[in-house]
Amino acid sequence: MLLPKGYCSAGDTLINKIKTPFFTSTGIVGAIIILLGFTQDNAQLYYVCGSTLLLLTAIFFNSTYFMALELILLAGHGAMLLGIGPIIQVVLPILLCLQLLVYYYLSDQLGNVFRIIGIVGIALLSIGFSYPYTGLFFVGSLCIALYAFYNVYNGKPIALIWAILNLFFAFATARL
Repeated sequence: MLLPKGYCSAGDTLINKIKTPFFTSTGIVGAIIILLGFTQDNAQLYYVCGSTLLLLTAIFFNSTYFMALELILLAGHGAMLLGIGPIIQVVLPILLCLQLLVYYYLSDQLGNVFRIIGIVGIALLSIGFSYPYTGLFFVGSLCIALYAFYNVYNGKPIALIWAILNLFFAFATARL
């Protein structure tokens, strides 16, 4: 007598079903930590912790742009925490944005105008974090939110975390 074949998939385990909500929650907690830091005087530690959690979320969902965003912001805030001079605090994120631009150019993914807007947004946001000029911070946050909403529209709902976070930053700095 032949035994019936069973259907078993390694992808249907309980752990794999928990991963997506876990990393989504991790990103939401990271965004909340960044928002808490926005209300503090010495916010760099909040930004580093929140960006690290958002980086984990971006890595899990394989989002290159948001991985680069969080790495660039981590580098900028890390430079502030380490007390590196203000010139390097601005030059480091700009050079990393230039590297991101070259990466997208070499991988032939630069044809999208929203991606260019997003990269410019990272550079402006980084400069806005380094210096107390809210105009750059506002425009950078708005550009990143626009790119994130574009990703949500194209079927990447996890980008909504970055869209809401940066829209909040844009509205908060617009009234300052």
